[in-house]
Amino acid sequence: MSATPWVLGLAGGLAFLLVALGMRPAIRGWQALGRKDREVSLRKVHVGEIPRVGGFVLMLGFALVAIRGLAGTTELSAAHEWFSQNPITGAVLGALICGGFGLYDDLVGLRARYKLFGQVLAAAIAVFGFGLHWQALADLLGPAGLLADPLTVLFLVAGVNAINLSDGLDGLAGGNVALGLSVVVVAALSHGAAAVAVGWIAATALGAVLGFLVHNRHPARVFMGDAGSYFLGFLLPALLLLVHPVRERVAIVELSIPLMALALPLFDMTLAIVRRAARGQPIFAPDCDHIHHRLLARGLPHARVVQLLWLSAALFVGIAHLNVIGVGGWWTLTGAVLAMLVVAVLLGYHNLLRSLPAFTGDHLLGLRDRRRQVMEILAAIDGLAQQQQDLEEPRWRRLAPELAPILVRLGVPGFEVRRGAEVVAREGGDQHAWAWLSLPLPGSPGAELRLALAVRLPELQPEQLMLLERVVAVLAGAAPAQR
Repeated sequence: MSATPWVLGLAGGLAFLLVALGMRPAIRGWQALGRKDREVSLRKVHVGEIPRVGGFVLMLGFALVAIRGLAGTTELSAAHEWFSQNPITGAVLGALICGGFGLYDDLVGLRARYKLFGQVLAAAIAVFGFGLHWQALADLLGPAGLLADPLTVLFLVAGVNAINLSDGLDGLAGGNVALGLSVVVVAALSHGAAAVAVGWIAATALGAVLGFLVHNRHPARVFMGDAGSYFLGFLLPALLLLVHPVRERVAIVELSIPLMALALPLFDMTLAIVRRAARGQPIFAPDCDHIHHRLLARGLPHARVVQLLWLSAALFVGIAHLNVIGVGGWWTLTGAVLAMLVVAVLLGYHNLLRSLPAFTGDHLLGLRDRRRQVMEILAAIDGLAQQQQDLEEPRWRRLAPELAPILVRLGVPGFEVRRGAEVVAREGGDQHAWAWLSLPLPGSPGAELRLALAVRLPELQPEQLMLLERVVAVLAGAAPAQR
């Protein structure tokens, strides 16, 4: 049996129907379990409590179609011995392991270090246990080819986190993954019978993602959660490692196929790591300075931002397609790198290298001083979190005097904690405030933290947003995993 449009279309169609039709019952089941989106975050661009069950349904629909096609006695299964020690099994197993860690995080909550451990474990199993190998990287490294497998593990982990970080707008991550999977499907069609098993897996995943996007397009009715972003974030780069051009190319061009297919998410993740390190934020601390946040801040509507980023991802995916069919080369890779540099400048990321106003706006701070200030404030807030945990109102009254000088450094001259109309704790004043910002305290119905902002809300710097969210978490008495 060959990887023909009919065979791959059957896989994608079945997965699409299972996921698209199964989403509504899953949403009702999620709500019946009382699962709610209680996160309070200044990064949010949606309102309401939207279920995060999409990733579970996506994984389930994918697994049913994939196993039915590659297991048993069908002609397709003859091209791939399921559960044997081969790269395709490693790719699927690793993706399911990552998805399992993500699902646990969606349901219970998991520290970042444990999520990273799960990603590394899944990648190590796929690479060292099932032989998932990046041949183009090994060829490029030459005598240092022994480093290829550890670097492959690093690439798979990077792919998981890149897709997870891109999951910030309705349909954005799903669209990026669907475009990347199209590279694998087209390559399978080009190679015919030799790639029928890879094509079946890729087409199944593509159909499942499209079925999910039916419910995730703006305004979204369901999110994929960490389960979906971890599962797809592992499966896509793993399948891309199995893609080969239709004719022999130099190693750097073949190496670029996975990188181009994931260019936009990897680019955004790299910028996130650089700016967080420069600002003194923990690498895994979320912020609101991703590419999609910057485009929203420029006044573009939610749906238009998603369309623009889909188009950008499609351009890079087009370069990957050219390299697969043997048309692209050095000129396409050079153009892609230059395009990324231009985009970074247009979005203002070069300003990370400049002096920025202090949080109170009274003087400029260089990069080193800004980092030191952020780390000092972060340490002070986390120091309060380590103290004795007590009940809500006593905790708010105890923490208020200690939080007051910290919030003054953040440009918040006064604040109060309310429960309904009652002011439970108050510090400072609002004489020089621009407006009050109210944030509900998770786990405390009717309670809110009201901040007197000295600057306009759009002028809040990313570090301020991150630190203010940490203050909310401390007042809420959140566990470390929830923070």
